[in-house]
Amino acid sequence: MSAIDNWLPEYQVKARYSVLVGRSPENTAAALRKASFADLAIVRRLMRLRGYRLGDTKPAASSAAESCRLGSFLELVASPEEVVLGIAGRFWRPDGGIVRDLTPEGFREFRRMGYAKAVWNFFISPADGSSRLSTETRVQTFGRAATVKFRLYWLVVEPFSGLIRKAMLREVKRIAERTES
Repeated sequence: MSAIDNWLPEYQVKARYSVLVGRSPENTAAALRKASFADLAIVRRLMRLRGYRLGDTKPAASSAAESCRLGSFLELVASPEEVVLGIAGRFWRPDGGIVRDLTPEGFREFRRMGYAKAVWNFFISPADGSSRLSTETRVQTFGRAATVKFRLYWLVVEPFSGLIRKAMLREVKRIAERTES
């Protein structure tokens, strides 16, 4: 069972992507820690277009998890096999309506009507001498109006979200496979 299941077992929307990495899970985990997604042009452009900051106003991110935290994501889990991040807001609004200063416990209990919360993970599992790196995004909405607004928003955003996630997976794979075992 993945830790993401503990943070958002019920959701209305889910997107999942994965890649086979020709290295051990340990090597893939090390690559995930080294990756700085803020360095990826597509991620920077699309996240900036959306209004999220990935290292724009702070020192450069030194890891994947740090670059996501700079974009308002809350780190919920950081283990060798999984990183889980969370965010709550009104994502369909131009400013994202992000709820600031949530703690992990506050995130777990968050159920504000008219809002949504999302979890996003990176999960590493063994795969015949290699590893499978996956990323999953789940979104739960609160109230009919939030559900309708999020679904409309997701129709537009989902392809771009997928591009970002796939670019992140490729970056971790590139780092892992260029590094000696």
